[in-house]
Amino acid sequence: MPQKKRSQNPKVAAQPELPAGVKLLRTLGGHTAPIGRIAWSPDGRTLASPSQDQTIRLWDAETGECLRTINGHKETVFALAFDPKGGTLASASGDGTVKLWNPTTGRLLRTLKGHSQPVLSAAFGPKGGIIASADVGAVRLWNSVSGRIVRELKIHRPWSATYDPTGRMLASGDDDGGVSLWDVVSGQLIHTLKSAASVVYSVAFDPLGGTLAAGNMGGDLVLWDANSGRLTRALEGHTGVLSCVAYAPVDRLLATKSDDSTVRLWNADRGDCLGVIPEPASRWALAGLAFNPHLPLLATVGSDPGTPAGTADHVIHIRELDPLVLFGQAVGSSVTYTSAKIVLVGDSGVGKTGLGWRLAHGAFREHASTHGQQFWLLDELRRTRTDGAQCEAILWDLAGQPDYRLIHALFLDDADLALVLFDPTRNDDPLHGVEFWLKQLRVGQKCPIVLVAGGRIGHPAAHD
Repeated sequence: MPQKKRSQNPKVAAQPELPAGVKLLRTLGGHTAPIGRIAWSPDGRTLASPSQDQTIRLWDAETGECLRTINGHKETVFALAFDPKGGTLASASGDGTVKLWNPTTGRLLRTLKGHSQPVLSAAFGPKGGIIASADVGAVRLWNSVSGRIVRELKIHRPWSATYDPTGRMLASGDDDGGVSLWDVVSGQLIHTLKSAASVVYSVAFDPLGGTLAAGNMGGDLVLWDANSGRLTRALEGHTGVLSCVAYAPVDRLLATKSDDSTVRLWNADRGDCLGVIPEPASRWALAGLAFNPHLPLLATVGSDPGTPAGTADHVIHIRELDPLVLFGQAVGSSVTYTSAKIVLVGDSGVGKTGLGWRLAHGAFREHASTHGQQFWLLDELRRTRTDGAQCEAILWDLAGQPDYRLIHALFLDDADLALVLFDPTRNDDPLHGVEFWLKQLRVGQKCPIVLVAGGRIGHPAAHD
């Protein structure tokens, strides 16, 4: 018989004030250890929760009752995923297995063995049948019926994996601060997207397609164009590790959870922060949140006020959202921006600083040789996009003396455009130094490169 338990009453502790448009409906309590990546059933009637206590709990979304507790894993259960029809629940565990369950009866259907490390995430494709699971060394694609491995994607320590809405693309958040995008059919790597901070704990595709959101250890929410691999926006606000990100399936909302003890709601199109929900959190990096697929409900792993630090992230809060109210407000004077990094490189004496000053100020000025780095904001390239984002271009002048070359090569990894200067007046070797910079610029990136004839042409002091 299904196990029935009444959800804990949120009146145990005074609840913090919530932003307009957010209402706490109920608190689900019963786990004895931190909760991981939660998942709603496709019909939105059941919420499933995994935990470090090695159990899975299934909850009635309307009443908050615990319908069933499933035991079977020997280590932490990190994440759960329903197949699109709701007939199978997949669980990813620290015991190195993915288990498939009948969520109605709790019966174990199959155990997928093949991982040699803890399995941190699981995801079904939008058509079902194929499961993606990530351990700390690879992402494996499984046939859920036969239990056989269809494909293995070697990735640098993936923490999460998810499908795009079409099921043709798979994204993984990696330990080295990158996001890998794969073609599911061919197994080919499409893009490697780099963020500034190490460890991407969570990735999510926009339900409308095209955009990929990633939450990283530095607390940034980074948005990418999945087709081109272009960084479109970085949203700041969290002051701690961003552990989970999720899109609402219907309303244009995006939610993020952080160990700074907040959940933030964002306008998925403009990037405005629409509300900050207090949610006391632990340092558990895989605590989750999830939108109901049909109703304006957001479930978040968290804690009640006054909860001892050692028992944080043991409960789930289900909150009702009013999109009309949320979209009618913004937290503070929210401004979104994006910047392009343009680098000036070349040997010392080829005119980098003279060119940089000319581009930034519109006039020539005599300069001595530059040491270290200097930067200019190019006002002529400043723009405001139709979505309100402020765009700017920053010009980096990197000195070319031998002592600086190896150091400055480390600052090229996120360049959007490189101007490589050379001195055509040199009789011995006009392209001296160009090969070094071209080699550095071609390592792990695809930024455009422009060769510029500089040197002493036009003015005897035009060199750097």
